[in-house]
Amino acid sequence: MSKIMAGIAGIRGVVGDGFSPDLIAKYGAAFGTFLQGGKVVVGGDTRASRHMVRSALFSGLNATGCDIIDLGLATTPTIEIMVKELGAAGGVCITASHNPVSWNAMKFLDRKGHFLGTEEGGEVNRIYNEKDFDFVGTARLGKVTAFEGSGLDEHIRLILEHPLIDVAAIRKSQFRVAIDAVNSVGNLIMPVLLQELGCDVVKINGDLSGEFGRGAEPVPGNLSDLSDLVVNEGADIGLALDPDGDRLAIVNEQGTPIGEESTLALAVKYVLSHESGPVVVNLSTSRAVEDLAKDAGVDFYRTPVGEAHVATQMEKTGAIIGGEGNGGVMLASIHSGRDAMVGTALILTLLAEEGDPISFIHSRLPRYKIVKRSSPAANLDRDSMKSKLQAEFGDDVKYDNRDGVRIDLPKGWVQVRLSNTEPIARLFAEASTTEKANALADRAENAISGDKE
Repeated sequence: MSKIMAGIAGIRGVVGDGFSPDLIAKYGAAFGTFLQGGKVVVGGDTRASRHMVRSALFSGLNATGCDIIDLGLATTPTIEIMVKELGAAGGVCITASHNPVSWNAMKFLDRKGHFLGTEEGGEVNRIYNEKDFDFVGTARLGKVTAFEGSGLDEHIRLILEHPLIDVAAIRKSQFRVAIDAVNSVGNLIMPVLLQELGCDVVKINGDLSGEFGRGAEPVPGNLSDLSDLVVNEGADIGLALDPDGDRLAIVNEQGTPIGEESTLALAVKYVLSHESGPVVVNLSTSRAVEDLAKDAGVDFYRTPVGEAHVATQMEKTGAIIGGEGNGGVMLASIHSGRDAMVGTALILTLLAEEGDPISFIHSRLPRYKIVKRSSPAANLDRDSMKSKLQAEFGDDVKYDNRDGVRIDLPKGWVQVRLSNTEPIARLFAEASTTEKANALADRAENAISGDKE
């Protein structure tokens, strides 16, 4: 069976195992048909398969009358920004993000630079499935134009000119920063941004080869080399990115990864110390962010998992910051997309302002431990899962069924989501200690795998 994952915002799969030129071209044509022509900004990460994907995608877009503005290698947040800056009808990010190098993907953006939502993504999938393509004649075929200039220049300018980023304070601090951008597009922009901020930069996995050099996700288990670099080079902070540069994880000055959940919490802590406004995160994000919003006296919202859901709710509520607990920081006044560079600038300003090591600042965040697991669920449907969990946890707790089942208890929470692509359930649990979080996850896992109804 081919390894293809069709979602709301796009299509991803294993190259040579279903993710074929034919599929790519047809999805390009489906997106072009949805847009009804117009300019489409395209860029992506360093995977070796990008050339095949670009060629097939371009043919589908051109065949439906779309003119392509080709950014070449670019981070996902850079592409999102340039869609809006160039007044394009939409955009495509050619990246499988945190998936291994054998995967690639196309992620579709609307004219605001947001990932497609449920209705829009559903229409693209309908066009593809029904082969309802609007192919055009010779006179209306689209063309491909390489973008003159650099999208990263605009991206960096927006960050440096933002009033929340204290460039002078960061430059005065003369931070030494270690980077692991996993031999991908983060290496195009992060070192440049840091040098503009007066930082001394040391790198690992610092080229554009597309040979990632570690697991693609910036999770603690993949960051041992960065941890060693921080210690050996005496760095003030270590920054780890995923291949498309929208997720940021931090290693403290002692060489200890502090977890992706802490990235968003640190950014929210800083922003809310200077501005007042709503905060939006997804249902799987740490309660630490919720506590920070409560302490600041601002409205707080949760959404189903997915950047598009968070961005839509941020726009609806006028949120000033949001994101996801996978290291995705979304600052609305720059753009409502996850952005490792924006997250970096906010956290460096926090470091400069407080004058304390990152380990000390992190220690003052609301303290929780989160565990993440997967569990076999071959014979489990959504209704059965809900009834099993309710039988276990009872009626005196708060349930949220918008994205699987999230159960909020006085001293913790647990969420179970059925995978759309595998016969597994994904479990998230958080409490004051790892032992208590694991106990919650055990209860949920035992419930869905048992015979309770």
